[in-house]
Parts: sequence; C-alpha cells; structure tokens
Amino acid sequence: MWQLWGIFLVIITVGLYADMVLAKAQHAQANHRSHAYMVIAWISLAAFFGLLVYFFLGQEGALKFFTGYVLELSLSVDNLFVFMTIFSYFHIVNKAQQKALTYGMVGAMVMRMVFVFMGITLLNKFKWLMHVFGVMLIVSAIGMFKSKEQRGSTGNLLTKMKTFLKIRHSNDNLAFFTKCGHGWYATPLLACVITIEIVDIIFAVDSVPAVLSITKIPILVYSSNVFAIIGLRSLYICLTQLINKFHLLQYGIAVNLIFVGTNMIFSEVYHIPTIVSTMAIISIFLGTLAISCLTMKRRH
Repeated sequence: MWQLWGIFLVIITVGLYADMVLAKAQHAQANHRSHAYMVIAWISLAAFFGLLVYFFLGQEGALKFFTGYVLELSLSVDNLFVFMTIFSYFHIVNKAQQKALTYGMVGAMVMRMVFVFMGITLLNKFKWLMHVFGVMLIVSAIGMFKSKEQRGSTGNLLTKMKTFLKIRHSNDNLAFFTKCGHGWYATPLLACVITIEIVDIIFAVDSVPAVLSITKIPILVYSSNVFAIIGLRSLYICLTQLINKFHLLQYGIAVNLIFVGTNMIFSEVYHIPTIVSTMAIISIFLGTLAISCLTMKRRH
C-alpha cells in the first residue's frame, strides 16, 4: 500500500508544481484553452492513478476510487457557484481569483487529510456513526433542493469576516497585506482566501462522509478527494461562462447524496455492489449535465 501512497504523492507534487507555474505564467485574462488542457491533464492523471489502483488493489479498489472521484468532482463543480459569490462580494479581480483558488486548493488538501483520517478512525471505533453520517448526507441533500441563491448565501460569514479583520484596499491586487499610516491591514484578497478555507471545511462535512460510504481505505478516500479539488483553479476559469448552464446539477448531486446516505444507513442490512453504485452515481451526474444543457437550449 505504501507504494501507492508514494506514487500518489509524486503525481500530486509534480502536477501541483506545473499548475502553479501555469498560474504565474498566465496574465489576468487567462487563456481558456490552456486551462482546458490543464483540466484534461488532471482528469487524465486521475484516470492513470485509477489504473494503478487496479494494479495494486484489483477491480473492486479501482471501482471504489472512480466512484469516489466522480462523486467528489460533481460536488466540486457545484461548489464553484459559492466561490463566484465570494469573489463578487470582495471584488476580487481575475488574476487575484487564480491566486485565491491556488491557496484555497492547497489548504483544502491539508484539511481533507485531517477529515479523512479522523472520519476513518471514528468509524472504526464507533460503527453507529455510519448511520449518523448517512442522515447528515440526506439532510444536506434535502437542503440542495433550495434555490442556488439560498444555498450560496454566505452573507453572514462574509459580514463577520469584515468585522474580525481590519480590511483596507490595496493598489496591489495580489497583496495579502497593505500598510496604511503606521499600521498593517488585511486586503480583501486575504479575507477572500480565509473565507474560502472556512467554506471548504463546511464542504468537507458533506464530501468526506460521502466517499466514506463507498470505502474506508485511506488512500482511496483521500486520493479521490484530492484529484477532484486540485484542478479547481483551471476548472473554475473554464466554467466561469458555463456554470449557469448546469442549472440542474444541484439536483443531481442531491439525488446522489440521498443514494449514498441511504446506502450508509442500511449498509448492515444490504450492501449494494460497488459496480452498481459506480454506474448509478456516474449516470446521475452525466444525466443531470445532459438534461441541463438540453433544457437550457430550449429556453433560448
């Protein structure tokens, strides 16, 4: 198993370095084509890692990885709407958005590791927590049937952020701090990054238990999370103009969360075969995207 961890860390380290180099090389008005290539590269790396999982852990392990990855990817795409709201609130320019997403992405990788190992430890000690996590996912799924405006509202959090931090605008859009008189103040960009990190902790409450319903093998849970979030910066830039076309995505995610939540609750009564779970989650995700695009065309 340690070999798989080693390969995973090498892939992520090299890929993350390439992603950050691209972030520095791009101008504020980033080339969407280059970011599309990065998204394809990350998906390809995830697929390659899935093949390695098949080599080390067999078909069952590979299916669990791909199931968790698709589930996490769908949650990540939907969460981009909240990021758009945060950027708009703090008036973050395009180039600074890329920097905020990069820092948010690295922070999320660290926090997800904590959540994953904490969740696995708790589930191994207290089996009944599987039912609690299942109920949490179903409750969260029901909340997703609200309008995006209601779900994406981060008004209270953003207001409190401005209360706790002394924020001053800076001429440098990429700076985290600015000096005014004899004191230093936080810039809107720093407040934005902190908000993104807090919001990701909230997101992790849904995403980590969802993958734990599929597998409790640490490398599969964590790698599926990381591969889903690590390309978010490029994915965000590619989908900025398209995100509103996926207006039904939240409902597809809600159905998937109800599916995995129910599976967690009744796992001791009946275990759904991994291949069935994989096909169901992928079909719901892709079906929702397809229906979203079709209904959007009819509207126009």
